[in-house]
Amino acid sequence: MKKILALAVAGSLMATSSICVFASEATSDMNVQSTDDANPSITAKVLQGQLNEANQKIGAQNEQIKNLQAQNANNESTIRTLQQQFEAFKQAQEKNNATLTNEKNALSNQLANTQKSLNEAVKARDTYKDKYANATKGPARPETPSRAAQLSKNNAVGNGNGGYVAQGGHVQINGGKSNVTFTLAAPSTGVLNSANKQASSVGGTLLHCVTTSSPGVSFKSAVVNFTVTGVTANDTIAVYQLQGNTWVQVLVSSITDNHVTVNLTQHGPLAFVRVAAVATASH
Repeated sequence: MKKILALAVAGSLMATSSICVFASEATSDMNVQSTDDANPSITAKVLQGQLNEANQKIGAQNEQIKNLQAQNANNESTIRTLQQQFEAFKQAQEKNNATLTNEKNALSNQLANTQKSLNEAVKARDTYKDKYANATKGPARPETPSRAAQLSKNNAVGNGNGGYVAQGGHVQINGGKSNVTFTLAAPSTGVLNSANKQASSVGGTLLHCVTTSSPGVSFKSAVVNFTVTGVTANDTIAVYQLQGNTWVQVLVSSITDNHVTVNLTQHGPLAFVRVAAVATASH
């Protein structure tokens, strides 16, 4: 309390001193003006100018204050926006962390279950191996012969499309019955290509192509019954034999379902061709 009273007294003294100084300066100015015969109107103008200048400074300071207040308002708005964004980001991060935690837990459980299933499978496998390690093996099953082996055994040649040509024996040799069988073999690629061209040249379709032989048996004429799959009794079948470099048409004596009987005078590749009409055989 004493300090407050002391400050109040000091303030009063300072105000009194300032008034005295001002009054003294005013008196001095008046004395100077009176000494210099100054015009009171000039003094008023000077004071008015000083007042205007002070007002301008005050106005400029007020404008600066307004600008600073506006900047402060903008800064506060920016701070609020950043705070809102930060809160939103924080919430999103927390949510994301929770999701990742749940996924991690789910994957951990899945991995544990998979490992458990794998362990059980390995255990079952080992049990099975131990149980049947000394079991007696059953007899080996005979291998099924290939189609090529079956055809070869039955003196037949396949055409690659499921069909085949075969010869079952009882060939008539030189006009008489016999037990001769013509052995059949697949033609070379070149002969097969040539047979296809021959079939196309006569407007027909190549059904089969084979090469014949009869080891140890010669003949001047032979009547041979070929089994030819895909042939019907109503078909028109032309048979051509490759003699040298020329396909020569041979005599077909009969056509029944899956059978074609041919008259031959020599061995060689034979092409069985389905055609619309057959010209008279040259042999």
